[in-house]
Amino acid sequence: MTIGSLLRQYRQEAGKTQRAWIGDIVSPSFYSKIEKNTTRISAQDLIEILRFNHIDLASFFSKLDYRSKSEDELKKNVISKSIDAYYKFDIDQLSAIKDAIAKSAVHNKEDLILKLNTLIYTANSSPEKLSLKEKQQLKNKFYNEDNLDQESLKNFCNYMYFFDFTSNLTITKKIFKKFSRSNDEKIQFLVLGILINMIGISIKHQSYENATQMIKMSKKVPTKPSTCFSKMVLFLLENLISYHYEPLQVYLDNCEMQVKQLSLIGMEKFSQHCQKLIDENTN
Repeated sequence: MTIGSLLRQYRQEAGKTQRAWIGDIVSPSFYSKIEKNTTRISAQDLIEILRFNHIDLASFFSKLDYRSKSEDELKKNVISKSIDAYYKFDIDQLSAIKDAIAKSAVHNKEDLILKLNTLIYTANSSPEKLSLKEKQQLKNKFYNEDNLDQESLKNFCNYMYFFDFTSNLTITKKIFKKFSRSNDEKIQFLVLGILINMIGISIKHQSYENATQMIKMSKKVPTKPSTCFSKMVLFLLENLISYHYEPLQVYLDNCEMQVKQLSLIGMEKFSQHCQKLIDENTN
């Protein structure tokens, strides 16, 4: 069963009109096309509709036919929902998605479950819980240093918290050397994401010299609308590093200002995570 047909089934069982079912989330004309499977629904809109109607996410996904011709679309929706939950540090939602996938008939679901485990353990600050087998699977999957491409950058950015400091530092430098001059905005976004992660890892290991080097590298990536969020986070990290070397109030003020900005643009959970990082490294 497709997303559209399953939404229609849930709506009819609830005895609601399409307008009552969707509230103000999407337009009635757009939603009508979703139920007819003539257009796609974004991950964010789908999850809002499910929550608006008090539908259990795991139950909904367990009823989808992952063997249908739209399997690729469904997998993309799962990944998109997972990333959204990750940035909100919503462990319960990530676990619900994982359970739904485990109960589904989706092909090669082990790969999706592996990705969800990495997101759950990272969001829960417990990367050590990933098994040695899973870590080896990640190593086999995410990185081929002779053939770095956009997909390998994405995988490395997502999984680098599960590897040792030296490997992460070596790979990060190789990636930057190869892609620092890229004009592809998607590549630039991923490179900055990797640098941000490496800075966080360096701070955790009290390796401020490497963290400073990563900051300098990040400044070579141009600021664009697509990299603006990353640059906001980097500004915070740069001031946190500066405070380590010279504990001036201005650096703390800059960090606090950026935390507030992140909260104002809707990244409340992420801003709280940043505040925790500041507290841990300034007290």
